[in-house]
Amino acid sequence: MGILDDVRRRHVPDARWEAFDVALDVSGDEPALTGETTVSDAVADALARLADAGIRARDEVVRLPHRVAGADGDHALVRTALAPVYGAPVLPAPQISQLVLGMRVEVLSSRGPWLRIRGEDGYLGWVQAGYLERGSAEWAMQWERGTGGEPVVSLGADLVDEDGSILARLPWGARIARHSGAYHLPDGGSGIIAHGEVVDVDRLSDRFPARGESIVRTARRWMGAPYLWGGVSFHGVDCSGLTQAVMWMHGIALPRDSDLQAATRVGVEVAADLDALRAGDLLFFAETGDRITHVAISTGGPRIIHSAITNGAVQVNDLAGSAPLEQRLAATFVRARRLLAD
Repeated sequence: MGILDDVRRRHVPDARWEAFDVALDVSGDEPALTGETTVSDAVADALARLADAGIRARDEVVRLPHRVAGADGDHALVRTALAPVYGAPVLPAPQISQLVLGMRVEVLSSRGPWLRIRGEDGYLGWVQAGYLERGSAEWAMQWERGTGGEPVVSLGADLVDEDGSILARLPWGARIARHSGAYHLPDGGSGIIAHGEVVDVDRLSDRFPARGESIVRTARRWMGAPYLWGGVSFHGVDCSGLTQAVMWMHGIALPRDSDLQAATRVGVEVAADLDALRAGDLLFFAETGDRITHVAISTGGPRIIHSAITNGAVQVNDLAGSAPLEQRLAATFVRARRLLAD
């Protein structure tokens, strides 16, 4: 109804950050607000507005996170190579993102086999429970800090057991722990690295310094990765998934989507002057008006590396070029952001 829509627009203007899945149930003896939300003030506002309209409703809205006695835990770690994040607890539903092995999430609520989660970047979504290993917040934070072993990050590696059988194909950014000569997974499995490479978390800043040329080298490692909406891995990645994954390795945390990255407080906005752009700058594009729909990494000047559906993969383009795609990109380039210190 109109009142609840107004409350939603006021308190939860962006459903990627907060939830307000609330409805007015009039099937019983008296009206009741039902559903769930992460914003308690929105419920109070809705009840007050309904009362002003002559509708006195019971408050049956579940506040998130919702802790259930005897549940498996209010946090979780991704236990599989990739965990798809969906926009709704049903299949088919749009995939809005992915999480890689070892990432920590907060469990907000459950609906059958589905868990509503908040990722480390604040992004909300639904994940099938089988992708996650649940536990307490303390347990999840201990894993992240490496209390049970030195934390390492995958640059793409195969983990095998003592017989040489593959336990896990670790994507870029997967987090595991090294202890007593073995590498351990969140679900308790362990093995050795047979192929690929991992790097100690405490050496990331040495291997991936916050310098423009280094960021471009990292981005080039993704060349040829196919475009996939909501993807974050070499097997498929979208534009903002690429920038988020690349920048994370260099110690720069970005939100999930291109419009959110354009609005982040990380770094400073710079003039949209192609010749003045530096390696590592982010470029943002809007097909209509000011609505950001695409992001790319500058290699210095007008050349960019990005994941675009029009290329079908991560590729390099030149905004000063004459190809039709490059001309369309140049026409929709609206702003740039410098994440690195001068």
